[in-house]
Amino acid sequence: MLKLDARRRILLRTVVEEHVRTAEPVGSEHAALRGRLQVSPATIRSALASMEELGLLTHPHTSAGRIPTDRGYRVYVDMLPKADSLSSSARQKIRRRLGDPVEEPGDVASEAARVLAGMTGYASVVAAPGLQEQMFASLHLVPLAERRALAVIATEAGALQGRSIELPEGVVPDDLEHLSRAITHRLQGSRVGELTHQRLEQVLGEASHHYRWLEEVKAWLWRDLARGVRPRIRVAGARHLLAEPEFKIPDRATRLFEALEDESVLEAVLAAVPEEGVWILIGGENPHEELRACSLVMAAYRAGDRRGGTVGILGPTRMRYRSAVTAVRYVAESLSEAMRSSA
Repeated sequence: MLKLDARRRILLRTVVEEHVRTAEPVGSEHAALRGRLQVSPATIRSALASMEELGLLTHPHTSAGRIPTDRGYRVYVDMLPKADSLSSSARQKIRRRLGDPVEEPGDVASEAARVLAGMTGYASVVAAPGLQEQMFASLHLVPLAERRALAVIATEAGALQGRSIELPEGVVPDDLEHLSRAITHRLQGSRVGELTHQRLEQVLGEASHHYRWLEEVKAWLWRDLARGVRPRIRVAGARHLLAEPEFKIPDRATRLFEALEDESVLEAVLAAVPEEGVWILIGGENPHEELRACSLVMAAYRAGDRRGGTVGILGPTRMRYRSAVTAVRYVAESLSEAMRSSA
């Protein structure tokens, strides 16, 4: 972290917070006044000029005022207190919104996205746990007609996934019930994403020699469940971004909204978030060019004893970082608790 003396820290904080508030460049006199610095104007101008040389501030066009650079925002963010708290009323509102029982994990993730967008006035992005991250609970083979059955997998979080399979002649309901119990016993407690081809071959291989139609079940478990189901991305409050001056430029807004619709971009960003703490990407720090006009504030949440997904907000680099970090941290903690309760 770049070392700044007390005066420059105050000035940087003042310029950032004033620019966030007004979306306008901040002049030296205004910075001195807002920062309550009892020093000469020449001293203020010199300090601001030195921070410009350090790459923390810049002049937009020919304006006499200054605005923060991405590096300036980064130094400002690194100076923020590590633990702010929400008001009691805000905490209660979040707990109430996320505390109701849900049918499946994606429901509470969707609600978390709406809560976060409403709290911050920015777009929120939440990755709900993919089926891969959930724990296998049971497999049910349910007869539908004379030669058809419904294969249903249930996870410990309550998610269901099913498909219809064709049966050969001679398969009776007792066969289906017996196989359901045997497969459930052998796979129970495994993470769906751990159902490798080798593991399934060990569990279903012998049985599939006697019941050839189980090859279809094995292929479904491997291809469609263990490998093919990705985390589900929820985006809420994207319309809030249109109120920000930065996104009134049509080309910039178009690129941003195209990125928000591209799940592969969002998945890559959210997957990089570490297990602990709040992670912040500012402007050009983002590896995806489409998002470099933005900042993202993100945190992982838990689903029981493992990572469930990621929650975060996306807004302009001129973001209210302090309140954003506090909101994301608390919603991630509350979402972890809600996921634990629904498991």
